[in-house]
Amino acid sequence: MSLEDLERAGITLPRDQWGKRKVHSAVNRPLFLVAAAGAIVAGILMYWGSGGGTTWVGAMLFLVSFFVVIVISLRAVTAQCRATQSADAVPDKKSG
Repeated sequence: MSLEDLERAGITLPRDQWGKRKVHSAVNRPLFLVAAAGAIVAGILMYWGSGGGTTWVGAMLFLVSFFVVIVISLRAVTAQCRATQSADAVPDKKSG
């Protein structure tokens, strides 16, 4: 999709608002970093395991880390949607 297609679909901000809002993410960064570190450790364990028990420990750790990243992401999207909806529900003071 082109940028114009995204603008027409209402996915992006209007061009006159670009750079005027502070970019914020609702992702729990410390928990996300722990999950990412767990996934990296899991990859190392799977490599070193060479098909043995350590490989399975690494695979399980990777699945847990993957699940945690998914949950964190879904919670962040939900929080962002709620924040956007509550901001849209506030009446504009200029309109009177």
